[in-house]
Amino acid sequence: MLINTFFTIIASVILFLFSIKKFSKQIHNLGGDKIKKTLEIATMTPLRGVATGAILTAIVQSSTAVTIILVGLVDVGVITFYNSLGVILGANIGTTLTSQLVAFKIIYFAPYLVVLSFLLEHTNSRYQKYAKAVFYFGLVFLSLFFIMIVTEPLQRNPFILGIFSNISNIYLAVLAGIIATVILQSSSVVSGILILLVAQGFFDFNQAFGIILGANIGTTSTAMITSLIMNASAKKTAIAHLLFNVIGVLLFIPFINRFSAFIDTFQLSSDKSVALAYLLFNLINATLFIFFLNYFHQLINKVYRVFYKSEE
Repeated sequence: MLINTFFTIIASVILFLFSIKKFSKQIHNLGGDKIKKTLEIATMTPLRGVATGAILTAIVQSSTAVTIILVGLVDVGVITFYNSLGVILGANIGTTLTSQLVAFKIIYFAPYLVVLSFLLEHTNSRYQKYAKAVFYFGLVFLSLFFIMIVTEPLQRNPFILGIFSNISNIYLAVLAGIIATVILQSSSVVSGILILLVAQGFFDFNQAFGIILGANIGTTSTAMITSLIMNASAKKTAIAHLLFNVIGVLLFIPFINRFSAFIDTFQLSSDKSVALAYLLFNLINATLFIFFLNYFHQLINKVYRVFYKSEE
């Protein structure tokens, strides 16, 4: 029984990952050129860059996709390295949307979205082109619904609870989040599944928040790898994405107990508490970096010179 449940969970996670990727691709197909033009125009100031990064990532549902596009535009000189920093800060805010939708039970609307996509596909209206995007968006939450159903009995399984209890401190939780996100290549996938597991009692707040922090770091791996074949400015943008998340996590860890107490004052359910914490962490982190953006810009230049001396 446990083996069947395990493979059903794996299949549901694969479906979730597939749906996220396909939804992101459909949005890119519908407005890829518009996304690039928006990034070109709306990155003139850091605050506009933050807003643009947050909105685009919330729409595309992939900070990785937005960051890779950003790195590519920096590589060809369309956007300067400095102007890319605001978008990076905003992308981390936008990627929290998935966890908010899961926490507020949007998954129960999944069947309606799938039906709506079918109706759109079989109409001759101008909305027909949105059918696939709506279908994959519905499939994202339908797969999460499958995960929720199949994991529910496991909350009473001593073996499974024993495994999760081994993530006993914040550093192990952060490491688990990094590994999971590097493997799945999506912080949205990790955070979405995590919110479901929190709601079912598998993780306490500190464990879940640690995994969320790790996911923020793990999601930078794709842009780092992509930038290796690009120019100096693109490499600096990828390094900025990594260091922004690493520094933010290191600054937050000492205050996690106080932060947890602050979140408790909202008297929310466990899953909503983690989703709120995820959003607030990225908002606070982005706000802090906005005030010190010039110093952060200088830091990235110094780090780049250390690791890429041969390209200077």
